[in-house]
Amino acid sequence: MSYQGLRYHLSLPRVARQKFLPRTAKMGAVSSLHWEPVTEPAVARNSQWIKVNPVLSGICGSDVSLLLGSSSPYLAPLTHFPAVLGHEVVARVAVDDGDWVKDTLVTVNPSLSCLALGSPEPCPACANHQPNWCHYRGRHDLGLLMGFHQDYPGGFGEVMWVPKSQILAIPPLMPPSRAVLTEPLTIVLHGLSHVDWTRVRSVLVIGAGTVGLLTLLALAEGPYALEVFSVARYPQQVQWAQRLGAKVVQSLEDEAITAIAGSPAPRMWNAPVWRPSGFDLVIDAAGSRSSVQDALGITAPGGQMLLIGGTGEVHLDLTPLWSRDVSVFGTFGYGSQERDLFSEALALLDKTEHPVEDFVTHIYPVREYREAFQALWNKRSGAIKVCLNDFGE
Repeated sequence: MSYQGLRYHLSLPRVARQKFLPRTAKMGAVSSLHWEPVTEPAVARNSQWIKVNPVLSGICGSDVSLLLGSSSPYLAPLTHFPAVLGHEVVARVAVDDGDWVKDTLVTVNPSLSCLALGSPEPCPACANHQPNWCHYRGRHDLGLLMGFHQDYPGGFGEVMWVPKSQILAIPPLMPPSRAVLTEPLTIVLHGLSHVDWTRVRSVLVIGAGTVGLLTLLALAEGPYALEVFSVARYPQQVQWAQRLGAKVVQSLEDEAITAIAGSPAPRMWNAPVWRPSGFDLVIDAAGSRSSVQDALGITAPGGQMLLIGGTGEVHLDLTPLWSRDVSVFGTFGYGSQERDLFSEALALLDKTEHPVEDFVTHIYPVREYREAFQALWNKRSGAIKVCLNDFGE
């Protein structure tokens, strides 16, 4: 049996060219994608997994990095291409099976672990309710997330298969364009769970794409009494950051930043700028070299820094890290099983009065995937979240 899916095909010569000549990264990037027949994977016959039909799937920054060749090869052993991409998924249950009713609208937790496979002997991490740290991913060729492995296809296709325990019913009145934000919001909530909030009064969020804006949403809706700033570059980002209660600056040279961090010392030999103080918490939601370096330099002595933007290969001056006793947190995935962050994210999206479905600025039929990625790369398009739909079946 086969179905149609949008698959990424790895070309090592293309990736090498993109890494060594980054200015050419977008040239032919979408040629790695093909809407084509795909053979059903073995999990289609697993009784603990269920078939769903994707309705709306978001394009994540990790999908973009993959196409542009900017992803770190560190996680390459946990991927297996060609693979149907897509891990931000709203779908309809395709079958009645006793546990789920056909046509129920659901959101998908795309994580992979030995628990997802129903292993009778879970690894130490999964046995300790930490599937994000699964030790068996490499051993069992399990992969990292659905959508990055040919045996576990993602949501850019007519169908996908998900463990029954990893789909959540969407509230009846929630539009798919709101529900599709559940997965990235869960990433945000897990990241924020690392922070020692007793030490935080001021927060700076660098980056105002989907993850940055969802971070501002979580801060606005959470039990925090904070002064929140946002570095936002484009008009649609500025407008949304302001609606979510942040004080918006377009660069770290803004007077409002100086009022908190102090006046910068003269820069020497292109080193990071030294300031006497800074923000109690700096959240990098952009994941670029410049954003991470800026975040290090603007964090207060003894402060905390959260990398939530999927930072990959960067060259950094780490002097601000050790000389200012900064605590840096990396974050990946959806947290411990002891705290159901997917349900928390869905509940937050359900209760918020902010029209966050408008974060989804562009929706393209999957066969127009070239136009979808061009909209993401065109800074004048006004894109925040770009999604694909009209998958068929």
